[in-house]
Amino acid sequence: MMTLAQPVRMISGRYAPCAIEDATHVTLNIPGPAGRLTLPVMLKGRREGTGCWTWNGSTTAPTLRPSVLNTGHAHRCHTWITDGCAQYLDDSSHDLRGRTVPLGALEDMP
Repeated sequence: MMTLAQPVRMISGRYAPCAIEDATHVTLNIPGPAGRLTLPVMLKGRREGTGCWTWNGSTTAPTLRPSVLNTGHAHRCHTWITDGCAQYLDDSSHDLRGRTVPLGALEDMP
């Protein structure tokens, strides 16, 4: 199966791969302008006030909540990550707006 989400944790100022249960962050390859993102996550508990996304712990069909908003100089990329797919919201500013596409495999990223 393709790896769509890599659990990582911060060690000596760098992200290092780790077991799912030890993850403080997850790395995803979101198609479109967002690209490769590493987001702070939690697997259980209440996320209010933490700045984290909840993650279902799956590396092959990741789901994160809430939505992911990424803005750059020339783009706005707003998506739900559900079951290994990115559902682009209508307030995105790129050609994937309104579409649902599979996340990219992390092996495809440098």
